[in-house]
Amino acid sequence: MTVDAPRSALLAAWGTAFLAGEASLPELLERVTALDDDAVVTGLAPDELSVDRALARLRASGVRRLRLVLPAPGDVLGLPGPGPFTSAALAASEGVLALREDGTGTGLVPAVTAHGSAFDGTVTTVRWAAHEVTVPGPDPGPFLHDAEHDLRRGVVEVAAALRDLDVARWRPELAGALQDLRRQARAGIDSDELPSCWPERARAVLVQARQLAGVVELAGVDTGGAVDTREAAAREASLRELARLVRRARVAAWNAYRADAA
Repeated sequence: MTVDAPRSALLAAWGTAFLAGEASLPELLERVTALDDDAVVTGLAPDELSVDRALARLRASGVRRLRLVLPAPGDVLGLPGPGPFTSAALAASEGVLALREDGTGTGLVPAVTAHGSAFDGTVTTVRWAAHEVTVPGPDPGPFLHDAEHDLRRGVVEVAAALRDLDVARWRPELAGALQDLRRQARAGIDSDELPSCWPERARAVLVQARQLAGVVELAGVDTGGAVDTREAAAREASLRELARLVRRARVAAWNAYRADAA
């Protein structure tokens, strides 16, 4: 798991804001391509397209919003059935669905390449591969009300699991991380990764999910603190479940435009 915003999340949210007239094209490009030196989309036209031209083509085809997916083995919520997009999104652990009202559309999956070296400097390029998709039925979620409930439960569970396994004995910085998590949850600190048109609840969910993801990563760094194999397996199972809650909360927050806004 990474605490940073996935490229697919940036494209889904800022692309949706742009298509809805809530973000300008320069703002879209600045946000979506901030991590890369070059970004192109393949599969929408005979030639490679820039991100802005690709979104213009999708808008002309009837697409009005984009949806983030963050799939993992055993948790493929939001993906269409078997096919090239599903396989690519599972391999990348992320993807974007650009759908029309009838459920047809395009799935986009990023492939990132870094050129150069630490000595000479690196150049990062991303190629978004486009695949035709059909996703029948309504958006399956997860939604903000589910994410808020699950994250509250997750904070309690991670504290209990780490206490029971005596993780603080060998990772003392976790106590501070958990305190930061509770403090940020109470303060409702904003996330500037989301467009301004997103509901405030989505910002609060994203901030808490990001902080909990950091705790999960910190707790999973060293397996040497567990007393025996049973305790190691128990910790790993707890962290896997928490990682699932975090992943779903992030999907709910990034997809929350005009959904669960109340």
